[in-house]
Amino acid sequence: MTPPSTPTDLRPADEEPAAAAEDPRFSATPTAPVSAFFMARYTFAYFGMWVALMTPISLTLGVRVKQVAPDDAAALLSLVLGVGSALAVFCNPFFGKLSDRTRSRFGMRRPWIVGGALLGTIGLALVALAPNIPLLVVGWAITQGSFNAVLGALTAALPDQIPSSQRGKVSGLMGLSGPLGIVCGTFVTSQVSHSVVLMFLIPAGFGLAALLSFGLTFRDRRLHPDHPLPPYRIGEFLRSFWVNPLRRTDYGWAWFSRLFMNWGYATGMSYQVLFLTDGLNVELAAVAGLVFLSSTALQATAVVCSGFGGWLSDRLGSRKTVVWIAAVILAAGLGVIAFAGSFTMFIVGVTIAGIGQGLYVAVELAIVAEVITDETTAARDFGVSNIGNTLPQTLVPAVAPLVLALPLLGSGGENFTALFLLGGALTLIGAVLLVPVRAFR
Repeated sequence: MTPPSTPTDLRPADEEPAAAAEDPRFSATPTAPVSAFFMARYTFAYFGMWVALMTPISLTLGVRVKQVAPDDAAALLSLVLGVGSALAVFCNPFFGKLSDRTRSRFGMRRPWIVGGALLGTIGLALVALAPNIPLLVVGWAITQGSFNAVLGALTAALPDQIPSSQRGKVSGLMGLSGPLGIVCGTFVTSQVSHSVVLMFLIPAGFGLAALLSFGLTFRDRRLHPDHPLPPYRIGEFLRSFWVNPLRRTDYGWAWFSRLFMNWGYATGMSYQVLFLTDGLNVELAAVAGLVFLSSTALQATAVVCSGFGGWLSDRLGSRKTVVWIAAVILAAGLGVIAFAGSFTMFIVGVTIAGIGQGLYVAVELAIVAEVITDETTAARDFGVSNIGNTLPQTLVPAVAPLVLALPLLGSGGENFTALFLLGGALTLIGAVLLVPVRAFR
């Protein structure tokens, strides 16, 4: 998802313009270091957001769809995920841009962080209580749109508030928030698996508390009253999604490589709940605990191997080699899952896949940085590259029902074998697409 651009004329929300103009701490580029307490509050808010948002994606949405429509769960889960992911692609840059342009006595970012957190929690409550699929889709759409508004404003607070000398440390902590959020969220829900409502509302309440504890208390910035705001035209917004891959071929190959690598990973990991219930015949009541175990194995392995992947990339002097190794290992893990006849084999496959994903994540952003050649468009180029992360969440629900319906090698009436093998094939394609890139080895 795309971090919004940072405006150039900012004031803290609780300062008068004249006073702010005299104080260098309130310039557009912060120079004074922030405290450890501020960094802790900021990263805790980011972590809380991922607990609220990723727990449903990893576990509870599948459980809820299976509960509401047990006979057509795979197709309907694809619908719910597809609608939400399409909104994620659109809403993050859209609301991020609105955050950049917000004139408010409460600041630029605070209205979107607080308002988005409140509305997103309402969306999750609607998902938890929806008696049918249409209301469940509406609730998840509200959730995705709202939390992506939060994400746009929350990531913009990084350059707003934190000087360059501390951004690496904070970015590292933020990078751990997603994996840790999945593990913590699935652990909590596994403890209340007797109540699907609590499985949604406890992570949602935790995320809301974390976001409000930061959003209501930090010293936000605001636009100067005289700062010009030209009309926000649709053409300007649409151009922020585009970099010509024919004119910048290295960037184009790297973009498609990232798309296929993430598409393959998402294809393999988005249907864990249905694979366990329909493929391995696990009781729905036991799924939460098993998904916690698999998420822990996956994310812990990925976190450990991401550190090793960065070292290996520098040691070999080759980003491509690490991606090729990662793709083979990830495809092997998905292959093990494809033919798993027991939960033990499923965990083995997930752990192998975690090794490959960790190695890839270690060099993913470094590859993007290598192919960005124009510093004046770096933020836009990174944003377009991030679509390679979010777009697969829309592609997977569109393609998966067709693959699951294939008659060969089906399990429980749905061809999970073909689905996981497709995920492995997509990751291998993503690795091969880096071969023509000349900007790095």
